[in-house]
Amino acid sequence: MEDKTIGSVTLPAESGHEKIVVALARLWGADAIRDSDGTSLSDDLLALGLETYSTLCIVRADQVYARGHWNQLARKFIMSDPVTAAGPTVTIKLMTGYCAEKYQIDADSDPKKYWEVIDRTSGELLPAGAWDFDPAAGTVTIAPAREFHAYTVSFLALQTWDTTSMYNHITHNWQCAPIVSGDPYFPEAREHLMGFFDRWLAAHPQTDVVRFTTFAYHFVIDSGEDRTDRYRDWLGYGETVSPRALDDFEKKMGYRMRAEDFVDEGYYNSTNRVPSERYRAWMRFIHEFVVDFGRQLTDKAHRAGKRTAAFQGDHWIGTEPFSESYQGLGLDVNIGAVEDGVALRRLSDSPGPQLREARLYPYFFPDVFRPGGTPLRESIANWVKIRRALLRQPIDRIGYGGYLSLVAKFPDFVDHVASLCREFRTFQAHAKRTASYKAPIKVAVLNAWGPWRAWLQNPSMDQKFHVPSRPDVMEFVGSNPLECLAGLPVEVCFIDFDDIRTGGVPEGVNVILNTGDAGTSWSGGRHWSDPAVTAALRGFVARGGGFIGIGGPSACQHQGRYFQLSDVLGVERETGNTLGVVAKPLALAGPHFITDEAPAALDLATERSYVYLRERTAKALRAAGAHVLMAVNTFGRGRSLYLAGLPFSLDNARLLLRALHWVSGTEDALARWYCTNLYTDCAAYPETGHFAVVNNLETRQTTTVCDGRGGRREFTLEPYEWRWAKI
Repeated sequence: MEDKTIGSVTLPAESGHEKIVVALARLWGADAIRDSDGTSLSDDLLALGLETYSTLCIVRADQVYARGHWNQLARKFIMSDPVTAAGPTVTIKLMTGYCAEKYQIDADSDPKKYWEVIDRTSGELLPAGAWDFDPAAGTVTIAPAREFHAYTVSFLALQTWDTTSMYNHITHNWQCAPIVSGDPYFPEAREHLMGFFDRWLAAHPQTDVVRFTTFAYHFVIDSGEDRTDRYRDWLGYGETVSPRALDDFEKKMGYRMRAEDFVDEGYYNSTNRVPSERYRAWMRFIHEFVVDFGRQLTDKAHRAGKRTAAFQGDHWIGTEPFSESYQGLGLDVNIGAVEDGVALRRLSDSPGPQLREARLYPYFFPDVFRPGGTPLRESIANWVKIRRALLRQPIDRIGYGGYLSLVAKFPDFVDHVASLCREFRTFQAHAKRTASYKAPIKVAVLNAWGPWRAWLQNPSMDQKFHVPSRPDVMEFVGSNPLECLAGLPVEVCFIDFDDIRTGGVPEGVNVILNTGDAGTSWSGGRHWSDPAVTAALRGFVARGGGFIGIGGPSACQHQGRYFQLSDVLGVERETGNTLGVVAKPLALAGPHFITDEAPAALDLATERSYVYLRERTAKALRAAGAHVLMAVNTFGRGRSLYLAGLPFSLDNARLLLRALHWVSGTEDALARWYCTNLYTDCAAYPETGHFAVVNNLETRQTTTVCDGRGGRREFTLEPYEWRWAKI
């Protein structure tokens, strides 16, 4: 089989550097070019005959209109820092701690109607008559105040500097005027943007694909007075607020969203929080608007003879690619920012007919491509994780973004990307976009979000205290159980607690996986106090199902238990309430199927789980002193596994694979399309008659591939090698 030498790669191009673009397009086999923030495509680049992606962020595209219609800028609710009253009155300066260049108090949207002042000591909402706003001073005065009670003001603020623009100015020393984003929820703004887009289409006759970044609302980043981040949430809906949208929501739903529904006691509905039904209703409301707005844009592009793509980044909030309504956008291409296996699966597993293109990291920006920078090391680390996931679920294209001129200064990185592009095209030629072999296991990841937050990282508490080397980049990608899962040959779906309440465990699911810190949306928090949930899951396991709990599974203090499924898991956590209950003496069980390939020094993220054996049937497989780190249990005809943690490593990925087979009772199926060396992976494509074997390490590895039917083939692989063979 001949591998293609050109295709399936999108190259960022840059006017003034045409020779570099041509050279790298040939070397990497690119068949498409794109512009990026701060770059443009010259006539010479457009004449190369490559497919052209033109990037457009519609809400920040027309700065003349946006700056002339300040009342139509994006807004958000901000909560002031708490201030403690030392007497009968207290005055709060609203913007203390926030970036004055980025936010401006919205005094025009009736403060008495939309703002809230809350006694954070008692939780009491103060009536509008109990406080006064001084626009000139930017303060709220509360009188009478309760002495030594703490108060906050939740107020609307205009965003006078777009977050992405602010990042580029600060990180990359951009000298252009700061950019602002309009809010298309305002009918006048929406109508103007539609006209602007008509003119844009007419001015870009050579554009083949309109690459929307994405449509309406930026993900949440709150900036402090020192211009650094106070808070960030790539999934948050905090920047979707406008007075008009709040009023329309009330008309539709029959109740009004409060400021508190957004500021959430200062937690701002972090995605790690168990979401309220009111917040989820707002998300659905905004999603409906974004789909309608986006569909008008894609229809215009299609009528102009162009295809459309949406980049899931920057202004992506409201799109929700795993929702059924997402297909109403009418897009041709989904583009995801992919830095690890979890991000790859979020892109590859999303439903719909769209082509799927991964924008790989590192981005070609000077924060990485600088003297002393290590783009090659970063790319290899990313690609190893991405490749594991790619073997399980294919995508259609890869690409990059940024300044190509920076890359030319790193020849080792240039050669590495050339090899990476060849690997990807070879993968396409052999897999032909067909599914690889999967073990007879279907895993349902259970959390409070379900499909809307499928394949998203759920960092643990200890990661907050990790010191990042690059604060602008999410440091925790590829660090948790989902990264282990992303590269395993099993079917995966995501469900929420409403699914369990209404229909029990979905048909065909063999294993429930519940992973996350106690009290978070990932574990489930208050949902575990619902007897309909716990009874349904106990029944599922008792009838032969499998349950794997990692971190704080089923954690919720309720009716004498902390782990609500402690009977299923066989373990319980000490929270201080059961200190008087004597724990059973801890003795590790002997060899076990799950740990047969595990090293003695297995990293389970902690040595202080405060978990002990509760059921006589439970057996500890790993412990630190008296702290249980891994335990198995039987419950009825089913099985369970508890893990204190599972950071990503190749050892832990193999451990999870063996665990899935054990809890589902499919141990005999483990050795089908299985590598004896756990630092290698293989994947078979029955429809094409080929299989792949890869080395995930920087050292030569020898492995035997078992096909499960008696066939065994030995391979010696060079560092990071990816090899193909016929089945």
